[in-house]
Amino acid sequence: MANQRGPSAPLGVEFAPPHRADRIATLLAQRTHWSAADMSAIHRDTHLASAAPLLDHLAALAPGTLTEPAAALRDRLLRWNRHMDADSADAAAFAAVRSALVRRLAADPAFAATAAPPPYPEVFRPWLALVPRVGHALEHLLTADELYGIDRPAAVRAALEEVAARPPAGTWGDTHRLAPWRALPPETPQEEPGLSGDHDCVLCTSPVPGLTDRAARGPAARYVWDLARREDSRWVVPLGACGVPGSPHHRDQQALWLAGDLAPVLTDWAQLTKETDV
Repeated sequence: MANQRGPSAPLGVEFAPPHRADRIATLLAQRTHWSAADMSAIHRDTHLASAAPLLDHLAALAPGTLTEPAAALRDRLLRWNRHMDADSADAAAFAAVRSALVRRLAADPAFAATAAPPPYPEVFRPWLALVPRVGHALEHLLTADELYGIDRPAAVRAALEEVAARPPAGTWGDTHRLAPWRALPPETPQEEPGLSGDHDCVLCTSPVPGLTDRAARGPAARYVWDLARREDSRWVVPLGACGVPGSPHHRDQQALWLAGDLAPVLTDWAQLTKETDV
């Protein structure tokens, strides 16, 4: 299931937790009528419900146990609106604390037996290496009744102090950048754009907490079909409809995709034109 485990739950845990589905349901319930063009407002939603366990741990820290910069950072994060917007400095600070905590948990002796690199091809390491596994399981590690004797409040406090001493200088989009996987390197190197969103946002642009803020995973395509008026349907892909470098359609949808907008779906033969191969 793309946005929730739902009926797939008995098949395993590699399906999305309910955050995105719950958020989509909440947004849909705010109105009684939606057009195809309206759906982009849902596609680009950046609320991060899975931030709650870490923020709860921050709230539970006794003020007297923190340095002044750490206490100020904690208070700032507790006031944060929990939206992972590219232009948000608070989102960048939260992500920095999250990554610092992931690295500290992964370095704990309790996980020493799983710290060795897995004996599998490198392409699988984002899922199998210890730090990514801790990063993607962080919400559950923070809410479990017990975690192999690990002092979670101490780890959260240390992560907060680490980031307070060297806070990120910019916004979430400065480090959370598109990093698409390519079979071949681009002919012309270019800086990829900054992104809003996060793994558990409806705008699911996934970093690897503790390892990198860059996102190799994101919405591969967005479609909205208007069943009453097919000509009102919309779609968009991250780069463009053609994978051939040099084609005018190689990256012509990227600006729409980044903005959360959609392009018309054309199925009328009278409006379609044949293009020669590049």
